[in-house]
Amino acid sequence: MAEKILLVEDNKSVQAQLKELLEQQGHQVTTACNGLDGYNKALAETYDLCIVDHLMPLMDGPQLLKNLKGMENNSPRAVMFLSTQDPKLVNSLAETKLADACLTKPIEKEAFLNAMGKLLESEDWAAAG
Repeated sequence: MAEKILLVEDNKSVQAQLKELLEQQGHQVTTACNGLDGYNKALAETYDLCIVDHLMPLMDGPQLLKNLKGMENNSPRAVMFLSTQDPKLVNSLAETKLADACLTKPIEKEAFLNAMGKLLESEDWAAAG
């Protein structure tokens, strides 16, 4: 079964690249152009995985992580956080502890697919389904 993925990314070229990669893997992808758009889509529908960019207009990634994890209904089963910032800085943010995986951009295809594979195969993921 194809997982439903919400991709929240404000950079159009990165969004298109990741959407294509995810769809090639057989996933159903919904895109959002900023954190507020992503939050509203997450409120309206349940997703298996949310991929969240760090720096975005209207609502940044860390705030979106807090909002997603605080949702009583429709909370995604897993969240992946993406950032162009220094990994040490990103990992020091309390909100990134709410993500199930954190990756740096530019995205390396193999690292991205490996991280997704670990999330999809994890016991927590299987138990949530």
